[in-house]
Amino acid sequence: MKTTILHVDINSYFATILQQENPHLRHKPVGVIKDEGRTCLIATSKEAKQLGIGTGSNVYEAREIFPEIILIPASFDRYLDATKKLKKIFESISPDVYIYSLDEAFINISHCQKFIYPQAEQLGQQIQQKIKQELGSWVTANVGIGNNRLLAKIASEIAAKGSVLEINQDNLDGILASIEFKDVCGVGYQLTKKLQRLNVTHPYQLRFFTAEELGVLVGPFWANELLKIAYGQEPHLLTLLEKPSSHMKSIGRSITGFRLYDREDEIKSILFNLCSEVIDKTRKMKLAGRQITINLYGQNQAFHDHITLKYFIEHLDEMFIWVKKLYQHWNKDFKIIKFAIRLSLLEPNDQKPLLPSWHKQEKIQTALDKINAKYGLFTLHPASIMKQHLIRPEVTGFLGDRDYQLGN
Repeated sequence: MKTTILHVDINSYFATILQQENPHLRHKPVGVIKDEGRTCLIATSKEAKQLGIGTGSNVYEAREIFPEIILIPASFDRYLDATKKLKKIFESISPDVYIYSLDEAFINISHCQKFIYPQAEQLGQQIQQKIKQELGSWVTANVGIGNNRLLAKIASEIAAKGSVLEINQDNLDGILASIEFKDVCGVGYQLTKKLQRLNVTHPYQLRFFTAEELGVLVGPFWANELLKIAYGQEPHLLTLLEKPSSHMKSIGRSITGFRLYDREDEIKSILFNLCSEVIDKTRKMKLAGRQITINLYGQNQAFHDHITLKYFIEHLDEMFIWVKKLYQHWNKDFKIIKFAIRLSLLEPNDQKPLLPSWHKQEKIQTALDKINAKYGLFTLHPASIMKQHLIRPEVTGFLGDRDYQLGN
């Protein structure tokens, strides 16, 4: 059976979704920041990229290039909602879909290509139209097609914006001889710099080296991985996507503030706010944990502490109690700029305690879960986190918590 993979990549996702919602932002350089007052651009629009303002630029640099750049705070709820809509589109095409990040997905049509999708390029164009219908006419996507995930992703990376490109045996060698390593999934900056010592700047050039020669520079594992890439074969990183994901081993949440904090009521409010999100994720994935960790960071100082329990916890009030105890171990000898909470040693919460107090707390927590699931997290929340603005959940681009966010 012929293997055919499609890789769909939404163009300038964070900025494009905002431009779709607000027509006044279209055709203008837009920089997306994490929140009001932040100075790093986590995404930029197509127009900004054309000016040389890319992801990772700081606001000062961006304004040096284009003083009128429009800065917009990220809208993570909107992005996640759009990704869920994309997921439905992709799963209507094939049951074999892997959401790789908020704006990327692999679609395996191998089992349904012969009778349903004989023309993969035509299917790619249909997917683009479905995305426009669902998310809006301003949203464009690249679709790459290949006989494995590596080639499909490379194809979408190098395709013209909003187009479909297939890598096959006719153009494979030419593409591998012309692309740079930045277009190859898994080959990062440091590895690229090492290869430059051998004057290797394109994957095809790796064919002229043996595994032993490359191993001297990058070690035996990467030597073999690079030789796979040189011939357009799928590397280990992407083959891991085939393995069913196990449950998460830990769930954490951190936040960096806009200023230094030293008031105890504010500090506790922030910590408890983070606890709420951690417990919400834990319960939605039907897990419970035994180890609680707290991290506090100042400008040049840090405090870390944890406790490992003999039993599992999954209730917000109990998490509060242990975080408060850990916090009391801190000497309060510096002002805080960054806060982090983590619940670890997670396991499925199959066994329930017999204690009446536990079941009473479970009923309260279940009611809280149902209301927040229907109307949004923090619709109901403890008074202890009302002393300042609520810290809302964030969605990471690569969806490290995809089981929680997408309900996989």
